[in-house]
Amino acid sequence: MPNLVGRNVVPQGVIDEGRIFALGTFSRTNLDHERVVDVLEGLKDHVFQPFGVHPWAFVLDYSTFETDGETKPLTILEVVRPHVDGRILVNQYMVMPRRVHFMSQLVFQHTETGTRIVIAKSAMRDDDTEELAAMSNYPLAVAILNTRGCRIDLKRAPSIKNERRIRAGKTPIPAHYNTDAGEYLTALNSPKESVDRGGARASPRPHLRRAHERVQSDGKRSIIPPALVNVRTEGDIAFVERRKAYKRLS
Repeated sequence: MPNLVGRNVVPQGVIDEGRIFALGTFSRTNLDHERVVDVLEGLKDHVFQPFGVHPWAFVLDYSTFETDGETKPLTILEVVRPHVDGRILVNQYMVMPRRVHFMSQLVFQHTETGTRIVIAKSAMRDDDTEELAAMSNYPLAVAILNTRGCRIDLKRAPSIKNERRIRAGKTPIPAHYNTDAGEYLTALNSPKESVDRGGARASPRPHLRRAHERVQSDGKRSIIPPALVNVRTEGDIAFVERRKAYKRLS
């Protein structure tokens, strides 16, 4: 991957602190953007950022083998910059061997009435709002980080390998989080009859329990985060919840 900090693509702090998520490889046919956005709609304004107002990034590989027979996937990078006023600025790039190609810049805002999307810039000729919004993978990334039961493992920077890379004049590999987006998409794409919306009848199949509102005995309302069910250990807290707990203890 090219030197993204030197090209002012990724903030230095994102690299230094390992605020990067690797979502893995999957095909666009497996990604239903409408269902992903529906998950965010259920969270309303309870969509939390993994590092507060600090920027973060994620990468994923799109396999196009099913459509064009190409064995090498497309690598997509998106840099997320949360703002204190609630706006989320997302820059999307296609990563090439020696450079990155800017694709679009979108602004997301999670409100009480749902998620708003505004297109700020685009390198595409056709400025169709729905098409451009569907190209951004930010909804998928932030939905995973707000969902309980998703596997997100820290991969520390390889010190010995990085020493060799630095001596060879190469960019060191930063720490990052490995995230199984395919696992999330499998649960999300379960048949409608197996979707659990918090009721008494839950399917034994792996599926996604969507966010829902709970009214307490004193009348207070709260949002119960979405969760993967029948995937592994139920009750695992979401990454954003883990980060908030860590921040309180530190």
